[in-house]
Amino acid sequence: MLNSSLSPLHPLKPRAVIFDLDGTLLDTAPDIIAACNATLEHFGYAPISEELARSRVTSGMRLMLKLGVPEADVASGKADIEGTMRDYFAQYYTSHICVHTKPFAGMLELLHELKQHEVHLAVVTNKYEHMTHELLQHFAFYQDLEVILGCDSIQNSKPHPEPILKTLEHLKVAPYEALYVGDHLNDIVAANCAKVYSAAALWGYGARECGDPRSWHAKFLLPSVADLCYLCLGE
Repeated sequence: MLNSSLSPLHPLKPRAVIFDLDGTLLDTAPDIIAACNATLEHFGYAPISEELARSRVTSGMRLMLKLGVPEADVASGKADIEGTMRDYFAQYYTSHICVHTKPFAGMLELLHELKQHEVHLAVVTNKYEHMTHELLQHFAFYQDLEVILGCDSIQNSKPHPEPILKTLEHLKVAPYEALYVGDHLNDIVAANCAKVYSAAALWGYGARECGDPRSWHAKFLLPSVADLCYLCLGE
């Protein structure tokens, strides 16, 4: 059942599972793309296609906006992506943060089972911390998360291992007892540097931005949430 790049097919059964947020725990792309296009239209630019937007959906607001703004406007300063446009994007997204966002199929059931098995649950994301809490508060599993760290929660965000190491310290869990699940190359680099087990969530967005996940050096390649469930619980 488990598609693993390096390890035999047997359950890991970690004491802690740490999740990336966008593209791993929740399908946030529709609301992020809507905020990007609302910003572009507000400043007089045409909206971009969903396919194009998904190529940068986890790269940050500035890089997404650049997909819809001519380079000449950026270079001349006509388009203030670093200032007014980015601020409008952030305000719009925060105000519409959970319109279409939903957990990936099977994720709510997995989180419930992990909680029932007394597995520690945490989120380490490169989303801003206030946005992360604002979003997660819409879901019942929010109360089960023991640690939530955003990109501004610590000095160094992913791909640096600091947020994962800080999470382990809080949970009092050793690296070899923990699994980090993420859909982006930065997630896998951070996890490997922290010496926790790394799992690439192939249901997410990262392959559009970072190329073939088989080149990321993840310990596990997981095609579906069902594979993650098998890895964590043997079910």
